[in-house]
Amino acid sequence: MIWVINTNSNVCHFYEYHKKPSQLKLLKKIVHPENKLKTSEYLTSDRPGHYQTDGSVHGAYSPHTDPKEVSIDSFSREIAKELNHGRTSNSYNNLIIITTPHMDGLIHQHLDKHVNDLVTHNIHKDLMHLTDAQLLDFLDVNTKFPG
Repeated sequence: MIWVINTNSNVCHFYEYHKKPSQLKLLKKIVHPENKLKTSEYLTSDRPGHYQTDGSVHGAYSPHTDPKEVSIDSFSREIAKELNHGRTSNSYNNLIIITTPHMDGLIHQHLDKHVNDLVTHNIHKDLMHLTDAQLLDFLDVNTKFPG
């Protein structure tokens, strides 16, 4: 059984893929529309907190991370969790990941070693604009399996 995930920073489609006969079946869709927001649109404080130490030293706290990046990282964690669950329930033997290089790095950061071992193709492209039929054609042409 082959699973395919086609994702960007706000939508992820999980598919079951069969080479012969060529079929692609949507299993699950995860959507995080808030990841489309601009950084300035995230609900964060308009002013950083302030602190005062002994004496006359004052300062302001600054956020260490971008709220949008935190949200995208959370999304990649959710994807990795689904992939790990699929592996432990023996839902797939091979995994094809289609995503942008940035998302790929975030997803792989959270993947279990055993899931990483099942990745046969890692395609660094944003193909979320393709229909299921177009994605199936892309997979048929761009993925080769032994036998």
